[in-house]
Amino acid sequence: MRKNNSLQDNLSLWGFGQSTWQKNMLLDHVEKKVTQQSNKFLLNNDITPEKKELIKKNVQESLGLYPFPKKQPLKVTKTGEIQKQGYSIEKMILEAWPGVTITAHLYLPAERQPMNPGLLYTCGHWVESGKLAPTIQTFCANAAKLGIITLVYDPIGQGERFESWLDHSYLNALLIGKCQLGLMVWESIRCIDYLLSRDDINPDRIGMTGSSGGGLNTLFTTAVDDRIYCSVPVAYPCTFSGSIIAERDLNWEDGADVCNQVPAVLSYSEMSDIVSLFIPKPYLIVSGTRDLIFPVNETKKIAQIISKNYADAGVPDHFLFVEHDEGHGYQKSLRQTAYSWLRKWLFDESEMIPIVEAEIDLIPDPFPVEYSKPPKATPEDVSKQSMKLTPQTEALQGYCLPVDTIINNGKAIDDSIKAEYYSNPIHFPKFNDYSDFNKWKKNLQKIIWETLRSSQTKKPIRPRIYNQIFTDNKMIEKIEFESEDGINIPGLLIMPLEWRKAIPIMIYVGEWGKNQGISSGFIESVIENGIAVLAVDVRGVGETAASDFEAATNLLMLNESLFGQRVWDVIRSIDFVWERCYLAPQIDKGGIFLCGDGIGALWALFASALDDRVAGVIGKGALLSYEYLLDHSIRFPASVYLHQVLNKFDITDVIISNFNRPVYLNPVNGNLETVSPSDEKIISLTAVVDSLKITGERVKISQTDDDDEIINWIKNLL
Repeated sequence: MRKNNSLQDNLSLWGFGQSTWQKNMLLDHVEKKVTQQSNKFLLNNDITPEKKELIKKNVQESLGLYPFPKKQPLKVTKTGEIQKQGYSIEKMILEAWPGVTITAHLYLPAERQPMNPGLLYTCGHWVESGKLAPTIQTFCANAAKLGIITLVYDPIGQGERFESWLDHSYLNALLIGKCQLGLMVWESIRCIDYLLSRDDINPDRIGMTGSSGGGLNTLFTTAVDDRIYCSVPVAYPCTFSGSIIAERDLNWEDGADVCNQVPAVLSYSEMSDIVSLFIPKPYLIVSGTRDLIFPVNETKKIAQIISKNYADAGVPDHFLFVEHDEGHGYQKSLRQTAYSWLRKWLFDESEMIPIVEAEIDLIPDPFPVEYSKPPKATPEDVSKQSMKLTPQTEALQGYCLPVDTIINNGKAIDDSIKAEYYSNPIHFPKFNDYSDFNKWKKNLQKIIWETLRSSQTKKPIRPRIYNQIFTDNKMIEKIEFESEDGINIPGLLIMPLEWRKAIPIMIYVGEWGKNQGISSGFIESVIENGIAVLAVDVRGVGETAASDFEAATNLLMLNESLFGQRVWDVIRSIDFVWERCYLAPQIDKGGIFLCGDGIGALWALFASALDDRVAGVIGKGALLSYEYLLDHSIRFPASVYLHQVLNKFDITDVIISNFNRPVYLNPVNGNLETVSPSDEKIISLTAVVDSLKITGERVKISQTDDDDEIINWIKNLL
């Protein structure tokens, strides 16, 4: 229970609770970086064979598909057939990789030639309905009526494969250098394998199309799979920067979708570069002028460049950009343009002939809008309906599997990610004894810096004091310093009024900001025990709070990391303390402790590992290992999922690198439960402590998150 007139009670009274920072700081900073990078590529837009080869390799690496995985035999099972006028639908399941079931429909023309063109249709985010969404059925049926054998499948987490809203958020894949879109592109590649396995399809005339997320899938799949002859991405192509800015403050589909955020892609290309990989083959982009997610003005920017690149290659007629007065989607006018383009190129016709879309006898949509959002529904109705998604009975004829089938694709994908990691774990090498420790740590520091992808160039911190009072034997300052251009870090410096000696200091970083330590009473207890505190809000936290998901995934596309930038903010906090020399109580610069709380514990551990000025580090509720996050149902902030980190080192290595100084650790697993002393990772850490001959409690691994225990530990060290 907090005592009366506590620090927390008085801060607002004294004016220290007033924010001097704009909430937009972090996202403004990211948006500026994105725009600058995009403009650079739009200006440098020439495409050469060497540039194409490099960008294609980079795209594959970003998708986690370089080199392409070894293909397992493609298992295909036909589960039924539906006869329609002018075409038929074969229901089937495919296995993209062991244990992962893909439900699909193959639309076959009623009258086929010995060799027919083939088409892969990739769904956008029609999550519940998937391949049975009316616009998708309409397109595939009309394509079949034109004589094109068309395959459409339910993407991960959609249609019959819907298991959880988290199925579009495989952040865990990032830890081993893969990504959500890479998983989806691989499924498309395996579906192309199926089309090419059929003896009634012309292998030289395979097309691909899709809208929104399907356009995304189409653009990237056709960039890396040379077997595709004709590409038609719809309602997606624009500039990467345009879509990022358009999605500003929308948190990328409520913070539950990492399909669009391809790692590092904006560090080496704009979308015009990726589309130009397809030259000289036919490419059509179709957009709606009222698309608010992928703005048509940004599409025009890349279309102009792509058109020039096709003209320079001598095939200006092989690229076309068409816009229609529509919003986001694959509406009838857009579909009819696509039919004409596909007909021209897949059948080698001399010109585009206008095609009027035929009316289709649709399989009922399992989840029509009026079903999922009934008019005048009571709250009880909505609650019951949202708790269990049960498709309409008449729609079941379109299902490839019995409706109550549990396919466990989420677990299968997690298992494949874990299997890849455990089959080739690249753990950072250990040292033999203390004589090897410094060399080992120096090597680890280099790899950590590379993984964090954050600035190492220090500029003046430009400190500011916005308020200062002396009260109750304390000096309290509301401060600010500049971590890097455009990023100002707010903080509170609170020191005992001791004029005769320098005072040790704790730099506190909480997952939720400085108020986390104030409201819990922890910071006040530290001060009462004669230790100064600098409590800071790293970027995007506390006073500068912004969406972790949005900022982290946007920076991921730039090949930067929000986590790394926050670690940098902690290091700059040390700079602030180190440079302080006022006519006020003085800081013992040999007694600088870092204390992190929650995710802040990781920022503190990483900063301490990289900065030798730290006298000791405390991790309250510190995640012990990235391995705990290899299950996508474990939900940590997006910024924690460092790209490729488990290909290089683990958190345990970072912890060990701090063992040349005092370390207090309250380790937790992915469920935020304290890790048992019998856990093999704790046993391993203890063995390292013994090998380094660390005595006493210089390294303490605690089973409690007890503030008094932490304070006593610091006092005993001092």
